Amino acid sequence: MQIDHLINGKPVAGRDYFQTVNPATQEVLAEVAAGGKAEVNAAVAAAKEAFPKWAGMPAPERAKLIRKLGDLIAKNVPEIAQTETNDCGQVIAQTGKQLVPRAADNFYYFAEMCTRVDGHTYPTPTHLNYTLFHPVGVCALISPWNVPFMTATWKVAPCLAFGNTAVLKMSELSPMTAARLGELALEAGIPAGVLNLVHGYGTDAGEPLVAHPDVRAISFTGSTATGNRIVKSAGLKKFSMELGGKSPFVIFDDADFERALDAAVFMIFSNNGERCTAGSRILVQQSIYAKFVDRFVERARKITVGDPLDEKTIV
Repeated sequence: MQIDHLINGKPVAGRDYFQTVNPATQEVLAEVAAGGKAEVNAAVAAAKEAFPKWAGMPAPERAKLIRKLGDLIAKNVPEIAQTETNDCGQVIAQTGKQLVPRAADNFYYFAEMCTRVDGHTYPTPTHLNYTLFHPVGVCALISPWNVPFMTATWKVAPCLAFGNTAVLKMSELSPMTAARLGELALEAGIPAGVLNLVHGYGTDAGEPLVAHPDVRAISFTGSTATGNRIVKSAGLKKFSMELGGKSPFVIFDDADFERALDAAVFMIFSNNGERCTAGSRILVQQSIYAKFVDRFVERARKITVGDPLDEKTIV
């Protein structure tokens, strides 16, 4: 299988390709186009050209297309979920029942919200202040490897619904479902150039994308170190950053013990433990520490580890 860039509504071959593999089996799933500055420039130019017409489209008309894209995702949940599981290792019970259906819901939600964006007025004794909301232009959307499809739709849905255009770059570790998203966007009737995809590595494709002078806003999910590099190299742009963190559970002896145990087990092991909000530290009051550790170990040993395509697998 070969995955190309999507620029101005058309597949664009790469000058070079890299492999994406199934992390559970190491099977090669696809050869993926490796983009660089030339592909980024072409994608940003296409998004810039498409922006005035897309931004000028009445919000109810944009909403219809955004909602249609949600319908197409909902129609193709089993296919997208299996592709996602194969490419990133998230278990099928998560991708099929939660993450991909939620991706469709993202488009439904923002299809509704974009028709309700009104300004605000702030009267004073002598005059009236008021606000208006306008699309900013071309947005760079950079999505991570751990929950690729759902996180990509988190970014794409509001970006497009509110009249912006986009260049989406996925992690090179899990690019397959984003390629499918680009196909479904065109099938939904979203005009060529409104959503573009450039695949590749951060240094080759990501850095020229965020530094491009025609990119007006950047949405990035990933490491704190990379987020800092983006802010330093991108210049005066709007930023939305979801970066790394260490999320502690703090459990005192007056807590509901069973609920605290449930929460701690779920938040460290769900989504393979590969979540921004994973409970990566557990701080337990000394008086209940030994009991908590024993029960936590007991629960952890019961977690089903196995084939991610098995509905019973948890990790």
